[in-house]
Amino acid sequence: MNLRTTSRWRISFAVFMPLGVLAILSVTPLRGGILQRGKVQLICHRTANRDMPENTLESLELAARMGCNVVEIDIRRTLDGQLVLNHDDFLERLTPSMGNVELTSYDELKLLDTGGWMGQRFAHMSIPLFVDALRVAREQNIGLYLDIKTPNIGPLIIAALHQEGMLERVIFAGEWSDIPALYPKANADPSAWVEPGVASDKVATLHQQGKFVVANFSANAHEMDLDLMRAAVAAGVDAINVDYPRLGADAVGRPVEGKIASLVRATCVGPTVERERAILELSRYTGFPTQSVFERLLHDSDDRISHAAALALVLSRPATPSRVFVEALSAHETMARKNAAWALGMRGPSASADVVAALLPLLNDSDNEVIKVALWAIGRCPGDVPAERIVPFLSSSIPTIRGAAALALASHHPAVAANEIPNLLKREEDGIAHENEDYVRRGSPKLTESEIKPIVESYREEMKLIQSLEYLSSQDALHSLAAQAFSPVKDYSQVTALVSGYQLWDRIEAEPGLAIANLTSPDTEVANRAEWALVKAGPGVLPALRNSLNTAEPAARQRIIRILAWQGDRDSLQWLHQLQLADPQERPLIDWAIGKIEQLNCNL
Repeated sequence: MNLRTTSRWRISFAVFMPLGVLAILSVTPLRGGILQRGKVQLICHRTANRDMPENTLESLELAARMGCNVVEIDIRRTLDGQLVLNHDDFLERLTPSMGNVELTSYDELKLLDTGGWMGQRFAHMSIPLFVDALRVAREQNIGLYLDIKTPNIGPLIIAALHQEGMLERVIFAGEWSDIPALYPKANADPSAWVEPGVASDKVATLHQQGKFVVANFSANAHEMDLDLMRAAVAAGVDAINVDYPRLGADAVGRPVEGKIASLVRATCVGPTVERERAILELSRYTGFPTQSVFERLLHDSDDRISHAAALALVLSRPATPSRVFVEALSAHETMARKNAAWALGMRGPSASADVVAALLPLLNDSDNEVIKVALWAIGRCPGDVPAERIVPFLSSSIPTIRGAAALALASHHPAVAANEIPNLLKREEDGIAHENEDYVRRGSPKLTESEIKPIVESYREEMKLIQSLEYLSSQDALHSLAAQAFSPVKDYSQVTALVSGYQLWDRIEAEPGLAIANLTSPDTEVANRAEWALVKAGPGVLPALRNSLNTAEPAARQRIIRILAWQGDRDSLQWLHQLQLADPQERPLIDWAIGKIEQLNCNL
């Protein structure tokens, strides 16, 4: 940002800021049409950088929620021409990686955690695209101060601003010399930046000159000087620029605490949908003492309110202690027990081992919804769970409980699950197939609501049963999923076999014969699934396919030729050329396959 910097600031940041960046920090006049008089505006430097990782969408949103009217972001161009938010170009400061943002593709940048450097509570944030920041700004109704770091990217900047309808909602700074030729109205209004302690007569003089006056409380010794901020406001400045927006909001008379108090009141009264909305909005005020509010609402008798509170506690930063949820597992309120179990399940592998022990008593709960969620949570958390506590639930009369039990059993006892779950899945599919035959026999009439509900419940169960197969050992998972994928059994949705087929893509290399054998299936859908699984598999399936070319039945050979073509297998060209001469009837297909393979390998 174009600010006057002290020697202290220059020295402390010289270790990671190139000289070009330091030069930008010298005093230059700021001009911008989005700076409006009428109330003292709050400008935030480099998003809410003292509260959350800088130049992230989350930090931009937080700055807006804390009352900032204009937020500064830094823009660079990546190696592949994408505009992203980043200040000093070094990956070392903000990510686990090394190098420069401008010499890195955005596909690589997306893989990098740019939040964990500020603490584990912010892990897994990412470097955002400029266009996504514009959308957030538009949704939050704020202006942006664009500190352009890469020279000569004006056309890209203007195009993005046009696309998102934000052209008149930004101020340009940094490397913006190519902007005026593209947008003559850029930075049309004069402004003056003044230091903390500015006198009212100085502000009045600047106003007489037609300037918008900004008092700067960033990158100097007064970043947290609330008294001087208030003094600047009293002196008549039009805006203050801050690194700590919570302090700035207080200084300009719009304290964030007022918003939070209003939201807290809104969580307590009114229609459920409005209370939910207030809870979720309140949860986005990261770093404020709101946990006790959500703890209380976790015990609300309305399931939607209780669940919204549980979600808010899961999202809270710093993280909500597990004991909060563990204590709620024994609550009198059913919804508190259920949603506390859900919250612990959302912690998943990061939950401590004693969480499972705390969840086990819920398997004796009087409420079936609580039992279902407890089983689901047990399946996601580490710890010791006796198989005999789970297996009986595979015989429950409630499909979704059976599905959750299958996940829990597969997670903790995959060897036991390898026998139990395929048997359960077969029973379910046989029952569904029988019901489907009866439905077709009745002329496929329109189903009533009461007829649809059990079908949906069975569908939910089936999806969990398929997911549970993925927890099994590699060989058990492969054979169980293959049995499902290549089964001709029909049901209402026909999704079970499809999902199983997708799960084979990363497994079938271990035993491609399972799919190759089904290329000759009389059921076209089964044969199609087998063919596409081999197309999507890795190159490890190719030797088995080549070896099958000469011995396969004609229908299977055609499918094998297509698979080899889609995979671009140049090692099969010699066999395909031989088949060209041996089988004139298949020549069009073989010619196509050879052309496809050569096309895919033309530059190799």
